[in-house]
Order: sequence, then structure tokens, then C-alpha cells
Amino acid sequence: MKKILFLSIATALVANVVPHDEAYYTKKVRNTELIYTEQNIPFATQAAEVEMLLQPLYEDKFGYKMDETLHVGLTSEYNQVANGFSTQSPNNRQINYIGGAIMVDYFSSTSWLNTLLYHETTHNYQLNAKDNIISSSLHTVLRNGVFFIPWFTIPNMVESSFLLEGNAVLNESWHGNGGRLYSGRFKIATLMQAKAGYLTPARVYNDNFFFLYGTHFYTLGGFYQKYLAKNYGLKKTNSYWREHSQDWYWPFFTNNSMQRAIGVDFESSFDTWRKEMESEAENVTLTDGEPIATSQYFYPLNGDKDEIYFIINENARTQPDLVVYDKNSSKTTKDSDSWLAGKVIKVSKNSYMTQASSHTSPWRIYEGLYDDDALILEQSKGKIIQGYLSDGRSVYFDVAKSYDQPQLYIGSKFYDVVNSSVYIDADDIYYFKQKGKKRTLYKNREPLFSLSGYYSYVSGVDSKGDVYFIANTKYGSGLFCYKDKKFKRVSSADTIIDARLIDDKTALVATMGSDEFTYEKIALEDIDEAPYEEVLFVENEPYYRKADISIHHKEIPKIDKEDNYYSFLNMNYSSTNFAMANSDDAGLLFNASVNFADPLMQNSLSVFAMKNADEYILGGASYSNSQYFLQYSLSAYGIIDRPDVNSSVDTSDERDFGITANATLPFINAGKYNASLIGSYYQDYESNSRTPISLSLSMLRAEQYGVSMYPYSFYSIKPYFSVDRDDNAYGGSAKFSHNIGAEWYISAKAQYSQSDAKSAVDSRGIKISKSLISKLTDSDPTTIVMESLKDTSYAKSATDAGVTLRSVFNLSAYFFTFPISLRRESIFATYNYFGLESFASSDIVDINEAQAGIIFDTLWFNALAIPVSMKYIYNDNSDIADESSFKVSLGFAF
Repeated sequence: MKKILFLSIATALVANVVPHDEAYYTKKVRNTELIYTEQNIPFATQAAEVEMLLQPLYEDKFGYKMDETLHVGLTSEYNQVANGFSTQSPNNRQINYIGGAIMVDYFSSTSWLNTLLYHETTHNYQLNAKDNIISSSLHTVLRNGVFFIPWFTIPNMVESSFLLEGNAVLNESWHGNGGRLYSGRFKIATLMQAKAGYLTPARVYNDNFFFLYGTHFYTLGGFYQKYLAKNYGLKKTNSYWREHSQDWYWPFFTNNSMQRAIGVDFESSFDTWRKEMESEAENVTLTDGEPIATSQYFYPLNGDKDEIYFIINENARTQPDLVVYDKNSSKTTKDSDSWLAGKVIKVSKNSYMTQASSHTSPWRIYEGLYDDDALILEQSKGKIIQGYLSDGRSVYFDVAKSYDQPQLYIGSKFYDVVNSSVYIDADDIYYFKQKGKKRTLYKNREPLFSLSGYYSYVSGVDSKGDVYFIANTKYGSGLFCYKDKKFKRVSSADTIIDARLIDDKTALVATMGSDEFTYEKIALEDIDEAPYEEVLFVENEPYYRKADISIHHKEIPKIDKEDNYYSFLNMNYSSTNFAMANSDDAGLLFNASVNFADPLMQNSLSVFAMKNADEYILGGASYSNSQYFLQYSLSAYGIIDRPDVNSSVDTSDERDFGITANATLPFINAGKYNASLIGSYYQDYESNSRTPISLSLSMLRAEQYGVSMYPYSFYSIKPYFSVDRDDNAYGGSAKFSHNIGAEWYISAKAQYSQSDAKSAVDSRGIKISKSLISKLTDSDPTTIVMESLKDTSYAKSATDAGVTLRSVFNLSAYFFTFPISLRRESIFATYNYFGLESFASSDIVDINEAQAGIIFDTLWFNALAIPVSMKYIYNDNSDIADESSFKVSLGFAF
């Protein structure tokens, strides 16, 4: 039996903005390069003001200055995503997207843009730290590249998101802009985990698949960091990142790093915080209502006079359900479909859509209303629809104008700047506005009342005109009413995070649990209690920045269109990557590259050298461009060394150097659908003669939800045509997979390739290859892959068909100190049929192949997800394939 070990290491570079985007401009502000569009000049000016004052503050609180310019990208209105990210690769940079108004009730802050800047710049200071001679010395040569071991140059890159995101939530919350530490939803999420005994280092420190699904990094992590800063000070808490970066050789000494930073090790401080949370959780009051539905994710409630409707996902792995509750009959209906998760808006009778963000074409991402096939309502593009008035006018946030705060429009006319979602009752609209910490409820531009805080949104208006809203309680989030100019608490529960009235006496509420969200019907109470004011300790600290303090700075340059951002010319040296592996057959394998890229990742260039499992040693350069409609890549390589061959083998067909080229023209990317026209030219490094030029049409539909290991459904068809010298080849492939229930999946594939070549001399015909790890992707779509193949061969025609059955088991074992955790596993069985037509005979050689294996989804060092696959392959044709082989593979990306 042949044994093979594969180690796959990937450094993927993907553009951060859509192709054919607006023109960008740049401006240097202190140690920051702003990248922005003409439309975003006012927001870039705001970002310049923030960064001018923020970075000196962070240099003080984190205890060091960054060693690279910080590139801050403010994306155009064609990239409407409610997110931002920070990274050290390929540059010290952050990209901030424009679509945050869709999550206005989630962030509990005044300005979306400022929240992004406070949060993402925290990540830059966390990750850029290199307080050791090795990392700082490597940086002078490699910049932020990877040398052999990923963390040698950036030690903090492997730290758990529990500390990374939690610390960023802390640092977003002390600038007078609110923040998620003011959120009642965040507080009750933390307390409910404490109530269930889930606050353990092994559970929270790892990227697990338990309820909260990664959001625990922000909720639990934020409140842990709040505890640290309150008890040990913000400066000591933030110094952890500088201290942690000292352990460049093994940056997994969390206890030691925390000990050096605050004087107490991580596990001891965590245990003290856990006890505080568990003690506080004893005071939480739960609901006692009639359950209507449960969900693993929270999606807001909405409704009208007859119905309440919302989206749920009961297991975080399959299609979402639209739930409609009939107020008159108390009946509930569910409709599973390809919904994009979000707040449901009823656009007409029995027609529902969801607020969401998605591609509407290969070149645009819009927020708007999406139907049950994830396709956008055309007139809703760029609008976060809140609802409709009786005359049909839409009430919405204009996304392009809401980079800072939501800009409310009715029809085509601007209405107001708001700081919460909008509730529509007949033709009356209700919303909150924020000024400093004062939060005021408005009805049709008229103020009704004010409270102190950042967390509140309207949930209903009863028949008497009394307004119901969600706001902070002392131990979480609750439902309140403003009645007769007085506040009333209408439920004693601290777990209510959304509500809609059924009538004046009952409501349907969304509640936070320890293992799921529950939507339940409750009776309303009458309690004399006002919303609780969440006062963070930072408000009494000298560094707390109140929102009414002017942040204008005389040294800020004018933000204008003077300096164009040319992505090709803005490529700069970004990193050097080096990785190694070992193979019993090929010996030492390696992949080294020197990389250049622009901050928006529209252009990238790398100079590389590598040795593959096929024993070829190659060197060369590759360039890719995703800036325009036509996306392309070019590679040029030379053969440094080739495997030893038997003296009887003809070596006249050996190639010394070659090129590859790929071009992709995507023309559909909307909903679950994707289609692209792909052209390629490939000079095969195994054969000097083989130079196929190929054209293929890729069409697919794919659905994947939540934390599912495999797609819920996948359909693809790919016809292709190829010309190699004077030989023509054609064919096509098709793939299908679908969830069949209980995390069982069935998939099938078929491929057929036919060539009109007369013989296999000079590597003509259909290439039969085994799967290889290579930087130079074989761009010939006619190639048939047979994993157990001994040596590359060629056929006149070839058929490949197969079926696979997979099952996922969620047996897990998480550890804090032990370096490897198990998250889940999947077993699979595959049957493949190959029909090969040789040039010597028209007879088809039938080959049967069976595979069985298991995949372990492992998490290494609490942060690195590494799938470990083991499979046995049996092939009944020992002439061209290994009869029995066993393969073990693992791989990760950085």
C-alpha cells in the first residue's frame, strides 16, 4: 500500500472592492494613508480628524508606535457591506465598508464610521506589535511576510479572537460614541452564558460551533476586557499585545503574557471574571411565555396590524424559515427557502422580502430588499427599507449617504438623521436620535421623551397611542412603554431583545437564551420602572472623549482629488512567504514567494520558487489583476530542476521555461447564481509540446448556511473547448450536491472529454493527471483527475463519473492548554468510474475506484483551523493506478 502525506499551505490574496469600482484618491495624514472616492470626501475628512487624534491616544494606551504606514480604505457605494476588517497582510491596513446603517440597532453607537475606525485601528495596534529583536529584524527584510513559521514576523497573528475582538469592543467604547458595551443585548448574552456555566477558557477561547457561533468573541470577550480595564486600567490591559509579541518563537503563552501585562495570569483573571458574571446572572429574570419558534441566530421581528413575521434558522446549518404569526387566529406558518437573513419587510399582500446585502452583479454589492431566491427588488437598491406609508412611499435609509449616521428619506425627500431603526404605525414614524449620551424618541420629527444611553429601539404602538420600546435593564435588555408621560416596564424579563405587539395585552418577543433564541408570546405587565442607564467606568476616566468635544485639528490636510490612487503604481513590497513540507517520495517540498500588492488588493505580483510533489523545482513570477470587468492573471516560470527519469524515457519533449495566462469574464453574480466565461493558455511544464488554449463556460448555483461544513445545495455545469497545437478537444463537467437531512449530504459528478488527436505522441490528447499541489494551476479544463494514478497519461477520450455520500458528526473536544481541539468530523464514501479510450484501440478501458475516509475539523493553538483528512483509495486497474493507497492531508491558510 502506498502512503502519501500532503501539507497544503495557502496565502490567498482577494480584492477588497468590487471590479470596475469608482476612482479612488489618497491623502497622507500623519502616519496614515487614506484611500477614498470623490463621493466619500466628507467622510474621509471625518476619518482624517479621527485618526489624527486617535493614533496618539492609541500609541499611549498600547505603548508603542506602529512600524508601518496605516492604510485606511473607505470603500465606494458599490461595496455596501455592514463590516470592516483589519490585517497586516499584505500591508498594515484596514478596509471600512459603507453599509453599517442596516445594523443600526446592533452597534449601540452614534457614528458607524467612527465605530469602524476605533475598532479596526485597535486591531492594527494589536497585530502590528513586534516587541522582540527577531520579529523587528525580520520586518526590516520581509516586512509583514511569513518566514517558515507564520508567527515569527507577526507574533500576535495567532492570538484568539476572544482577546482580539473583545479588546476591540472595549476600545470602541471609550470615545463618547457609545459602543457595544452599552448594549443590553450584549450584556444579557454574556449573563445567559454565565448562567449556564459556559464561561470556561476552553469554550470561549476557541473558535467553536456552539450557540453564539463566533459572536461570543465580541460579547463575552468585550465584557471580559471591560473587567480587565476596570480593575487593572486601560493602559495595562492594552499593553498585553506588546507583551505578547515578545514571545515570537511560541506566542501561545497567554498566561505569561497576561501576567506581565496586568500582574495576574489569564486563567486567574478569567476565573475571577467568571465568578462575577455567574453571581450577576443569578439576578436575571427569564420570560415565562408560550414558545412560537426557536433560532440559532437572531433576526429582528416586524409586523403589521394582522401579522408578525421574521426569519429563523433552527439548526444553523440549513435553509432559513420565514415565520408568519397571524394575530387573529394565533396560527403560525413556516416557509423554508433561499432567504438572505435579515429583517422581514412586507412589500405587498403575501409578499415578503428581507433587508440584506449581496452581489447584484459581478461588479456591485447592494443593500436592499431580497426575495426568497436571494434576488434584489430593483427599486430598493442602495436603500434600507423600513416600510411603506399608505400612499406607497417607501421609508428608508440612503446607504451611500449613511456612512456616518443613517440618513432617513421618505420617497425622494430627506427627512432626518436618525440613530435607530424606524417603526411605522399607519402613517406615523417613530425613531430615536442621539446627541452625546442623550437619546430622544421622535414621532414625525416631534420629540416625545429622552433617556440616557445608546441602546433603544421602538417595537410597537398600542391602540391608545402608547409607545413600546426595547432598552437596557440592570441585568440585560427589556421591554418598556411610555404611557401618560411616564415610563413603564411591561415585562419583568431581562432577556427580551425585540418585540411586536399582538394586542394591548400580549406581545410576541424575541428572547436571549443560553443555547438558542426563542420567539414567544407573553402577557404584558405594568411595572413602575424606567430604563436602566448603563454607566461604564470609562466615563469617569480622564481619557474618556465626550462626543461634544470638537475633534477638528489645524494640522489636518485638505482632503481632495489631488492625488489619484493608481492601484498598479500603488503596489509595494508587502511580504515574503516561505513554507516547507516533506514527502516520502519527493523529499523536501518548499514554496517561497516575494509579494507585492496594493492596499485594495486590485493588483498583486509575486516572485516565487517552489518544489512540488511531482519533484519539479520551478521559479518565476505571477501577476493578477481584478480591477476591471475582465479579470486576469499571468505567470512565467523556468525549470530549475526536474525529477530523475529512466534513461529509456524520451527527454526531447522537456520544457525549460513557459507561461500561463488566465482571463475570467464574470457576467452573472446575483443571489445564489454565478456564471463566468473563462479563457486560458497553459504551457505544461511536464511537456514542451503541450500548450492548450481553452475556453469554458462556468455556471453554478450554490447555497450554504450558518456553520454548515458542506453546501446545502450545489449545482454546476461547465462546457469547455480546448485547442492544443492542431488538436481540438471538447467536453463538459457537471456537479450536484444536496443536503438530505440530519447533516447527510449526497453528491454526484460527471465529466467527459474527447480529443481528435491521432496519437499520444508529444503528450497529445486528453491528459489524465493526479491531483497535485502547485502554484501554477493547470488551466486545461479537459484534464481528468484520478487521485490514485501512477503517472500522467493521455487518452483519446475520457469519462469520469462518481457519487459521494457524506455525513457530519458534531463530536467535539475543546482545550485551552492542549494545542489541538476537535470541532467536528465527517465520514465519506465515494465511488468513481473512469472510462479511458486509448489511441491504440477504440475499446474503452473501464476503471473502478472506491474511496472511504474521515475528515477531522481540528483547531490548533486555539486559532488555526486545520482540516485533517485520512482516506483509503482502492483502484481495480493496477496497470495505471495504485491498487491500494492511503492518503493523509492537512492544510491551512495564513
